[in-house]
Parts: sequence; structure tokens; C-alpha cells
Amino acid sequence: MTPPLLPMCRSLVCRLCILLVCLFCSACGAREAPEAAGLEEAPLSAPDAARNDASGAAQPWSAPSAAAGAANASTASPAALPAVWQPLAQRLAADGLSGPRVTALLQSLGPTASQAPMGRKMRELYQRRFFPRPPSTKPAQQYYKGVVSAANARQCRAFITAHQADFSAAATRYGVPPSVAVALLFVETRLGKVLADVPENAFHTLASMAVSRSPQDITDWLPRMPGYEAHLDWFAATMPKRADWAYKETRALVEHMLRDNVPPSHLPGSIYGAVGLCQFMPSNIAVYGADGNGDGRVDLFDTSDAIASLANYLARHGWKPGLPRARQHKILMAYNHSDVYANTILALADLVEQP
Repeated sequence: MTPPLLPMCRSLVCRLCILLVCLFCSACGAREAPEAAGLEEAPLSAPDAARNDASGAAQPWSAPSAAAGAANASTASPAALPAVWQPLAQRLAADGLSGPRVTALLQSLGPTASQAPMGRKMRELYQRRFFPRPPSTKPAQQYYKGVVSAANARQCRAFITAHQADFSAAATRYGVPPSVAVALLFVETRLGKVLADVPENAFHTLASMAVSRSPQDITDWLPRMPGYEAHLDWFAATMPKRADWAYKETRALVEHMLRDNVPPSHLPGSIYGAVGLCQFMPSNIAVYGADGNGDGRVDLFDTSDAIASLANYLARHGWKPGLPRARQHKILMAYNHSDVYANTILALADLVEQP
């Protein structure tokens, strides 16, 4: 599960511009997996997170309608898949995921993969390895800019009031106070508000990354990395590792869609595939996802499930009532390994608790 995903937009153009800033920062509700794979991500709503430039922005993805998907599921044939997705289908089948429903999901990906997810990550790693930035002389940032404010605390209190039963249930079962839970949701996705404007689809993002294993898969991005020709061996050695990580997340997402009846079109995500109001990476859904509304499934775009799931994650990492501040900070860093992230959530939670 990235610092958090966030601010608000006025016009469509303004929305897209802000998303270019916000989405890069989000990413790993329970973000352990991306970090382990070198995929550090900030919250979907992080106001000052760096985003890829306009030339590298992913185009909005759209899946077939639910009715079309249901029709395809009965007639889907792996042989009819576009060639780009055949290796993914074969790998999923080897892991026991095959049949008409899986094929229909893969068909919903469309005819082409996107170079942006892997290209963006390789450019980030390339710059870090071959063109490292000198240490900053500026004072370390303590909070995400513009997040810890009285106005945002009022929004959070109103959100708690609107979902009082869900926050109370999470506090009773998991020991996570409403102020902390709502602050985390605000930092991640501005209480879900930014999700409506997210152009990336988590399934297409992760699947595209999973099938991008060699330099020829990111030819549009290589020219953006000065001197890449001298480092093709490094690309060839590094990309399969990133693709393998993405495959594991893709597989987990397919399992989630099958298990919880989540349509692929219902998965706006961060630039590395985190989903929901609480921004979980797919591999964390089966482990920490919780059914907050009692409907027998986990849907992290449902407020009840998102609150229960983030509280379950924090509790499983040691959160309980009465913890000292330093311990709370450490547990929040397990969600997203960033001091600024943890500082911001705790500071906003303090404001939420004020009358």
C-alpha cells in the first residue's frame, strides 16, 4: 500500500493538472509491497507530490460495461486475447487462475499495454542510480503542505458524523480512534473525493507493468533517460524484478475481483496500483481487508469496508488504545514508510479531536 493521494479541482483541466501532482504520491494502502520492490509511492492525494510530466501522463482507461463483461464471460477464449496479454494469461493459469471469468477480465484490458507504469518507475530508478541528487540543504518537511488545517479538521469531523456507526464499530473492534482513521483517509484520498478524477485503472496499470520485462517494452520512455544506451544491461536485469512484483499484485487483484465480485471498471488506482479510499495494494486486501458493512465481501471503495480495513491493518501492526505517540508514529509508518506521512496523520487527528 504511497505519502497520501489529494486536493480539490475546479474545472476539468484543473482536475487533470492537480491529479498529475497528486497521483504520483499515493500508493500503498498498507504499502509494504511497493516499498519492498522499490516502488515508493505517496498518498493519492498528497498535495505536493511529484507527478510525471504531461508527456508521460497515462491516458484514461475504460473497461467494457458490466453487461458486456457478463456476456463475454460465457464466451471468452484465451486464444482470442491480444498477444500482449497472452504471457500474463499463461502465468495466471499456471497459478491456478483460468477459465471464462479470468479471460473476460483480461479481455477488458483492451488491445494494448501502457508503457507509462514501467517507464515511469525505471526513469525514477535510473535517475536515482546514475544521476543521484545532492543532499538537500532545505529544512526537512514536517507535514504535507496544506493538510493540517482547521478547515480540513472540520471536514473530517463532518465525515465522522456522517459515518458515525462505521467509525464507532472500528474503534470498538480494532481500537483505532475515529480521529486517526479519518485523518488517514483524508491524507490518502481526501475522504475519497479524488477517486472520481483518477485516470489510472489499477488493473490496467499493474497488468501493463507485469508484461513489461525488457527495454523494448518502454521504448517511448528510454529517450527521457540520458545515456540509456550505455546501461541496457542494467535495464535488462532490473525490469524483470519490477515486472515480477507487478505480476504478484496483478494476480492478487484478479483474485480479489473474482472473490469479491469487483468489476475491473470499478478500480481507479494510484500510479502503482493502490486502490480504495484507504489505498491498499492488492496483495494486502486478502490479508487485511475487512467487511465493514456485513454484505459478505470486501470493497475498499465502500466507506464502511475502507474504515474497517484500515483499522484492521493498523491493529494487526500493533495499534491499541493507550499507545505512546512514538509507537503510534511507528505503526503509521508501516502503512506508508514516511515520517512526513505519519506526522501529518497524527497532527490532523489532534485537530479533529479539538472541539
